[in-house]
Amino acid sequence: MKKLIQPAGIGIFTMIFTMILLWPWKSDDFAENREIRLRNVGHQILLASGDSTSRVLPIKRISESEYSIVFENPFQFDPDSLVKVIHKGLGEGLVGKKAEGKYQVNVVECIENQVVYSYQMSSHKDKTLIPCQGRLQPKDCYSIKIRFDHNTMRVSNFSVPIIIGILAFGFLLIYNKNALKPSKSKNMGNSQSVGIGKFELYHSKQLLKIGTEEIQLSQKENKLLTLFALHPNEMLERDHLLKEIWEDEGVFVGRSLDMFVSKLRKKLLQDPNIQLKNIRGRGYVLQVK
Repeated sequence: MKKLIQPAGIGIFTMIFTMILLWPWKSDDFAENREIRLRNVGHQILLASGDSTSRVLPIKRISESEYSIVFENPFQFDPDSLVKVIHKGLGEGLVGKKAEGKYQVNVVECIENQVVYSYQMSSHKDKTLIPCQGRLQPKDCYSIKIRFDHNTMRVSNFSVPIIIGILAFGFLLIYNKNALKPSKSKNMGNSQSVGIGKFELYHSKQLLKIGTEEIQLSQKENKLLTLFALHPNEMLERDHLLKEIWEDEGVFVGRSLDMFVSKLRKKLLQDPNIQLKNIRGRGYVLQVK
């Protein structure tokens, strides 16, 4: 468990730091001068209908992302012209930003408060819906409600740091796990051996040789001695050895480890320069002089 603390901490820190960098501290990047641009949209709509004198009344903010443009006098509109005027007007006054590409427009009749015309604008053409093009709408009292869509921005800014944090945690966890194991590049192939003092260990054959004498090893003796041989004069922790040798069996028995170490000591007696030392309460070291 302790070995997981470092990668977990780094992964969580990476996620939090990335969230701070990418989090939309301003929930709406366009809100600063949006009402001015919406008044300009209303002005352009009146001009397109031939009205250059009546007023655009104060913009009403219905919610965080929805606004209403209210007019002093009735007017008529052509859907084609309305779409172009609104889209162009929303982009005016922006410096270094693209115009908002996702919003829905509802033209509402004042007295009955009914939607007489609506369309949806999207940054993807196949999701843009503009009905009744080319049909002139009658002169009447209208207000225009525009609702902006920012859900994509919020989900994206929230999910990116989480994904990065998870990837960072996973990478560090794998790296930490691999770092604790003997390097796979050191594993011996069919014809390779590793020297242990006067001995030669043939891992693939489960064989220990000294001179012309061959000593057969059991599967667990072979695994255990290979771990020691790849890490001479290094202390290997008991938990690590137990996990490496007995991980497939599901039950780790400390006395089994001690028993196999004792067996290996007897098989290594022919070289007095080799000692398998017990570091009390911690693990074992294969000392090779």
